[in-house]
Amino acid sequence: MGRNWSWEDTLAAFALYFYLPSGQQTKQNKDVIALADAVGRTPSSVALKLGNIKAWDPMRSGKGLAHGSKLDAHVWEEYDAKGNELMQQAVSLLDARLGGTNAEGDEVGYLLVSVPEGHDRIVEATTRVNQSYFRNSLLENYNHQCCFTGMAIDTLLMASHIKPWAASDSREKVSPDNGLLLNALHDRAFDQGLMTIDELMRIRVSSTVPRDGSYNDWLWSFDKREMRLPTRMRPRRDFIEYHNDVIFKG
Repeated sequence: MGRNWSWEDTLAAFALYFYLPSGQQTKQNKDVIALADAVGRTPSSVALKLGNIKAWDPMRSGKGLAHGSKLDAHVWEEYDAKGNELMQQAVSLLDARLGGTNAEGDEVGYLLVSVPEGHDRIVEATTRVNQSYFRNSLLENYNHQCCFTGMAIDTLLMASHIKPWAASDSREKVSPDNGLLLNALHDRAFDQGLMTIDELMRIRVSSTVPRDGSYNDWLWSFDKREMRLPTRMRPRRDFIEYHNDVIFKG
């Protein structure tokens, strides 16, 4: 029987889970391999750990062991209670274990490699981890399609907050029901208050956008269209109300 995971190694895996898209949480992934080397486990063991963490993730649906470690549930309880405080600890532990190289001395693909040293490194890395999780969740939630246009080119899709990042608490920052998956143009228009959605999930265009027979009319062609709905977590009403009251230009 294998040895139990420690709390510190579980936190390191938790940070890696937040960073990696679901499709990359496999034993072949170089960051999974690097963490496995660092904690003295097999890549399959780390990949299974990520699967068990996902199984407890309230924002996603995943498959893990039916009787997975209680630590995998407890880490989510702690995150609910502490938010970014716990994530900064998790990122710090992951960074310490990966250290920028794997057991063979090769540089790994982990996001901390290029972040400046010191406290700002962990704060910045925590932000990146949270943003990665938010984007990955929205890609899954909207089937990799822009919810306004249906565009399905990942590199052109943006994870847009309904209630802005700066105004959100740590859980709101990463919750898929506070996000829309939009192409880059509509993301910018939404962020600037030129577009919004209403409680019926219809797209609305601001009256400040001129209707002059130019390219602006293409933007107006989306007004009152129904957006494409997500597979799991629909935009939450209070986030929509915030965007309409505070961001949208009417």
